[in-house]
Amino acid sequence: MSTPLIIDCHTHLNRYEPEEPESLVDRYRLLKAEMSENGIDYSMVLSSYKETSDRPSVDDILAVVDGDPQIGVVAGVSYQNYRASDLAHLRTLLREGRIRGLKLYPGYEPFYVHDARMRVIYELAGEFGVPVMIHTGDTFDPKGKLKYSHPLEVDEVAVDFRQVTFVICHLGNPWVTDAMEVIYKNENVVGDISGLTLGHFEERFERYMLQQLNEAVAFAGDPSSLLFGTDWPICDIGSYIRFVDQLALSEEETDLIYHLNSARIFNLDIEEIAASSAAAEAVDAG
Repeated sequence: MSTPLIIDCHTHLNRYEPEEPESLVDRYRLLKAEMSENGIDYSMVLSSYKETSDRPSVDDILAVVDGDPQIGVVAGVSYQNYRASDLAHLRTLLREGRIRGLKLYPGYEPFYVHDARMRVIYELAGEFGVPVMIHTGDTFDPKGKLKYSHPLEVDEVAVDFRQVTFVICHLGNPWVTDAMEVIYKNENVVGDISGLTLGHFEERFERYMLQQLNEAVAFAGDPSSLLFGTDWPICDIGSYIRFVDQLALSEEETDLIYHLNSARIFNLDIEEIAASSAAAEAVDAG
């Protein structure tokens, strides 16, 4: 089997632990090093719903990664704090092609995705043809409220906004079956498989999640609705690749999960990514 092109649709440049670099530039360099080491050809970096010294704004991220052909950016949107000026700025970034999607964080913030306050976000995404990524399932922060992050909540907006593609992040874990029903029912919903563990996969949990993922593919009929993502730096990239390589998939199905599905959802040019990755490898080797 040939080495597949890999798009990681779900990474962050946030600082979650004290031992992680304080500098955003250093965290970016660390991500690039991890990509090179693990054969990641393109990564989508998601900004947070809040801005702190450890959680850079989308503008801060763009200032560091702009011009990098191996990095795309998705803008986090705060339910509690967004203002008209923020929406105007997002519109500008979308019009200029500097961001490739929007991200919501229900559970971390206390709201349901079908709250009327979010309608303008979905209309914006529909206007520019970009996906809306939605946190679902368990929260890294124990203060999160799980009732807001259940994947079944996504069904309501998927039905009401058929022109928008919604990404159920983390496949709703632990409600994987519920997430797959929403994906199976709605042609405009896909799921990413990021953030299923913290750090490396522990052997027993890995076996459990492999069964869950294989059943999810069987439920959907094929893996055309699943995207590869890691949630780095919360999750280890190498461990994630080893996990995915153990799934019961053909080479064609592996390509779908590793890059073809993400390329379709985020409007990415596969040939450009491959060329940029080859150029980066040549620089590293030289």
